[in-house]
Amino acid sequence: MKRRSFLKTIPIGLGAMALSCDRKKNKFTDQLRSFDDSLYHNFLHPKASARPFYRWWWNDNRVTAKEVRRELQVMAQQGAGGVEINPIALPDIYKDLAGEKLTWLSREWNQVLLAAVDEAQKLEMIVDLIVGTGWPFGGKFLSDKETIQGIAVKVHTIKGPISLEKEINSDENPAGKIMQIKLFPLKITAIDEGIDLFFHLEKGRILRVDIPRGEWNLYIVTWHNKFRDVMYGAQGADGPALDHFNKAAVEKYLRRMSDALNPLFGGSMGKALRALFCDSIELEGANWTTDMADEFRRRFGYDVEPYLPLLLGGEIETDANFADTLRRVKFDFSTLLAELFMNRFILPYHNWCLQNGVVSRYQAYGHPWLYTDLLDGYLAPDIPEGDQWLYNAGWVKHHRIDDIRYAIWNKYASSAGHLGGKKIISCEAMTNTRGLWEATLEYMKQATDLNIVGGINHFILHGFNYSPPDAEFPGWIRFGAYYNENNTWWPYLRLWSDYAARLCQIFQDSHYKAQAAILGPTPDVWSEHGLDRNPWNTTPAYLHDLWQALNHHGYCSDYINATILRNATFAAGKLHFGPMSYDLLICCDIHSVEIETAQAMLDFAESGGKILFVNATPRRSPGFLDAQKNDALVQEIVKRLLAEKRDNVQLQHYDENSNLTAWMGGQLSRMHIAPAVQISNPDERLFMINSAAEGRDLFFFCNSNRARSIEFEATFADKDKTAWEWDAETGAVSAWATTARPLKIELKPLQSLLLVLSDQPADEFATQYDMDARTSVEIKGPWHVEFKPVKGESFHKVLTSLIDFAAAGPKNFAGTAIYKTQFSLAQTANMMLDCGAVHDIAKVILNGKPLGIRWWGEKKFFIRDELVDGVNQLEIRVT
Repeated sequence: MKRRSFLKTIPIGLGAMALSCDRKKNKFTDQLRSFDDSLYHNFLHPKASARPFYRWWWNDNRVTAKEVRRELQVMAQQGAGGVEINPIALPDIYKDLAGEKLTWLSREWNQVLLAAVDEAQKLEMIVDLIVGTGWPFGGKFLSDKETIQGIAVKVHTIKGPISLEKEINSDENPAGKIMQIKLFPLKITAIDEGIDLFFHLEKGRILRVDIPRGEWNLYIVTWHNKFRDVMYGAQGADGPALDHFNKAAVEKYLRRMSDALNPLFGGSMGKALRALFCDSIELEGANWTTDMADEFRRRFGYDVEPYLPLLLGGEIETDANFADTLRRVKFDFSTLLAELFMNRFILPYHNWCLQNGVVSRYQAYGHPWLYTDLLDGYLAPDIPEGDQWLYNAGWVKHHRIDDIRYAIWNKYASSAGHLGGKKIISCEAMTNTRGLWEATLEYMKQATDLNIVGGINHFILHGFNYSPPDAEFPGWIRFGAYYNENNTWWPYLRLWSDYAARLCQIFQDSHYKAQAAILGPTPDVWSEHGLDRNPWNTTPAYLHDLWQALNHHGYCSDYINATILRNATFAAGKLHFGPMSYDLLICCDIHSVEIETAQAMLDFAESGGKILFVNATPRRSPGFLDAQKNDALVQEIVKRLLAEKRDNVQLQHYDENSNLTAWMGGQLSRMHIAPAVQISNPDERLFMINSAAEGRDLFFFCNSNRARSIEFEATFADKDKTAWEWDAETGAVSAWATTARPLKIELKPLQSLLLVLSDQPADEFATQYDMDARTSVEIKGPWHVEFKPVKGESFHKVLTSLIDFAAAGPKNFAGTAIYKTQFSLAQTANMMLDCGAVHDIAKVILNGKPLGIRWWGEKKFFIRDELVDGVNQLEIRVT
């Protein structure tokens, strides 16, 4: 493990504190108050379903019953609630490994799975299992007609007149079937300008044809299959990817798995497994299936084949009218792909899970396409699962928080979970392919808090690598942060696990509350770009920053889509769907909507609902058939919407060069939308989330800034409550203040705060302490430092003063450094030790008594009666 800044330290200060410190200072509670109810009991003792799971890579399927039992015990000791068993191929760098490579679903593999489930049950852990191995679904056992299919288009620019003789095999897919050869003028104004050259194709795929005068594009359209394999598939489910648009093939694939595993578990997988998991949808090139043309004709009433060269062949030069036609055809084509994917893959997978007594856990996102409207995809499963990365900032323009990707997939998974009333909303957490050795518990906490405010309430850590203890250090590694007993911070991981579990538990046990619903321009994106995820993520650029801009002001929100809007009910100015209701609908740069969606907007407005159109109002329908008539109907509905409902429907323009948070605050004020909590000083690193349970409102605040504190006043609507802090690290409860007046809150760097507003009064409020710089005393040393690396011999140094080892000393170090010194001071109570900047974990022992462990943020330790008169012995363990 290489960390240049592993040991950064500054002088350690010792300062006396007065008990009458201002409440805005950091709080160290003197009182512990428990609530005698299930909400608090579960918070104090989180269930396995709230504790972190590990994505447990069964590397190369070289697994044994003995080792899986041992590794489950290792994970359980650090607070894991379960695992997702995920067989996967190891990288090619691993050679001559010990152990037999088992075949997925073989008798031998099944026996190891049985042992894992048995041990997990003994440890009161939960087991999920990925469908297949690697991703997407596939295997060598598939027949050709069951494998992935796609249409590919090659374009060649030709200047005529010329006698063309071209061997198609030379630069096209030699295994593919040629579907079309079309010649179009360089500038196209109508579909019938294409010249069919297919009949000029001779034996041996030789094209001989005289090209007329002019500039032309030659389009060669080929069908092919088996062009994509399972990524990192392990033995038994490696090989060609499955045709996910072929329902019969999908169901056959799934039955193959359940037929093998149901007998293993007494007739039902549900007796042993909680969920069967489907990883992200990565089917690059999959855009066709056997009956695609027939389905398109049946669904839309016209043929798509003439348009395929232009839909899939890249940019073309055309006029406005034909460009509009192509956009409409592309929308229809994208819509059909999404509908087929939903009806032939997602729903069969979900129903198969139900039939086999397990729940479905599903990631609706993928690469490079999103094969459904993302929200539709997330509405189907029992557990929608998002995705959060370390060292990968993602697509959002304004919110780039220390290279943590959290803002899009998580928010759509949680929005669907809220709308569908799902108890658990999970995410693939701490995904890390760029900083394997760099991730710290502090970084994990920062990401955890961002996941929580995004609506996530369960973490699947990415991940734990199956690796026998005798494997050469650092062991077998496929992916992920280094979750391994050899990691220097592994002994402290339980601290993070308990923190995350308590937050997940309380948000699993409560119901999310929101004020705003956000609608993006999916029909416009599909019309222009098809199912490509990158334009969808960034159109418009502010779309996926918007929920965060709302959040900084104390508002919670969800993303919705046309499905939700068309099936919602409207009453008394609120949009209702499932358990959710919203006061405001924000429509972001929407130009195209279907008639039913436009009508739903009008119905909402007529009920008194408030609509904010940003930059545009709808003016067209997206589909090809009856386009002119449908455009007119959309325009008429929108005209009524704007003309008749001026008080509650507004069109406002946002300049993307301006501050979105400030702009959004002005709109919310103008439209008189009440927040969940009024925040006096909106800050782009201050986040919150609000939910309710058992008659209590829950507010979680977090400062995502590593370097600076954030101060603000929080004004709550209920003025007769007591705000109790529930400490997610310890489970302790203490009274903060009543809500009669605004609460003054200071969040230190990376600090979070969970407040529960309750009718239960407090006998007293917590005393709070912080450093008093006026009375601080520097501990100067000398310091005796023992370095204990994870690999190699220990060594010692004596320091006259503390230094930054990035500048002088061991450049690269992973392990524990034990600093010892002694100092004289008169015995005093209620003091505080500030260790300054410590990388990464500090454990402090004073006169043989532990002061505690700090694994994130400021490394300050409260001293009660641990000091003695005369010489004091101080030990600081830095890991």
